[in-house]
Parts: sequence; C-alpha cells; structure tokens
Amino acid sequence: MTQSRTTRLQCLSQAQLYVLIDGGFSADEFGRRVSKLVAAGVDILQLRDKTLDDRSQLERARQLRELTAATRTLFIVNDRPDIALLSKADGVHVGQEELSAQDVRQVIGPDRLIGVSTHTIGQAYSAVAESADYIGCGPTYPSGTKQFASFPGTAFLRQVVREIHLPAFAIGGISAENLPDVLRTGFRRIAVSGAVTRAADAVTAVGQLLDQLRAESQ
Repeated sequence: MTQSRTTRLQCLSQAQLYVLIDGGFSADEFGRRVSKLVAAGVDILQLRDKTLDDRSQLERARQLRELTAATRTLFIVNDRPDIALLSKADGVHVGQEELSAQDVRQVIGPDRLIGVSTHTIGQAYSAVAESADYIGCGPTYPSGTKQFASFPGTAFLRQVVREIHLPAFAIGGISAENLPDVLRTGFRRIAVSGAVTRAADAVTAVGQLLDQLRAESQ
C-alpha cells in the first residue's frame, strides 16, 4: 500500500507508535512477531540488527516488506540505504555517525523517507535543513537496548515541540509507565523497542501505548 512518496508521507503524518525490532532467532519467529505487531496497530516498524550478516539482514528486510506491503505500517531500515533499496523499504533511518540525510537521498532517490536521530536542538535544525522527513529525539531515559553517555531528556523534547515543525518521535527508554511525562512535553509520537519486544505480551504492550497516545491526541 505504501508505494508513492505521497502515501508514505500521509502514513507518517498519522503515525504515533514506532517500534524497532531485530531479526529474531529465525525467519519463522520473525514473521510471527511482525504479523502480530502489524495486526496490533504499530504505525512504523524499523529493522535494526547489528548482529546479522548482510545476506540475512536483506532476507529479513524482504520478509518484512512482504508482511507490511498491503498494510499502512511503514517499514524502515536502520543505517543501510542499500538494503532499503533492495528490499523496497519505505525509508532509511540514520544516526549522527552514519551517512547524512543529503547523502542518503542521493542513494535512495526522492520517494523514500529519511529519518535522523537527534540529541540536541542544533542537530534537529540540521536534519530539517537536510530535508529529513522525520526525526528521532532522545535519549529521553536510560534504555535497556542501547547505551548512551548522556540524556537530553524531556527538556529537549519541549524545545523540539516549540521550535521544530517536522514529525518527531521521542525515543530512549520510553514505557507505559513514563509515557505520561513524555506526553506532558507536547510530544504525541514515540519510538520504542524494549517496551514492546521485551514485554510478556507484545500485543498488549502495543495496545497500552496506543491507548495513551490516542487519548492525548483527541
């Protein structure tokens, strides 16, 4: 369903819950997990796995594309514009040490989305200047899936709400328990990993997060 840039941007504009997932233990396990998350209403799924070799990562990416193709769930590849192109992903997400948004655009062309991780308001402005389609903002809290030296926290989120007019997802250690504090900053979009992937019931976890996000958006 998400083929044209216009459609991708429409889906992005409505997206509130973004979930980062790894490639799992097997293709079968990965497929079952993705199917459940899509059915539960996750708006964006990002494939982020630093342990898979290139061929395995491409295999998972193509599988993820197949599972999301007829849905409104956007599929993003972390760091790898080449794998995004080969798997027909909806876009690429890069950090501050990876290729710039401008360079990624040269690789993936005009139709796919580009997201950029930002940790300061200066980086957020740079992402806007480089025509990123959305930004990730954080880390907000300590995370169980990624280590950070510092945490800009909710003060950074408030600054982004005031100054940046681009779809922005709060990221870093966000859970159902601390989400109310994030929502008080004015953010209505979050990106999570462990809050869903490490939950006893991922579908229930997705439902709880979406309920909180949607209640604040009404």
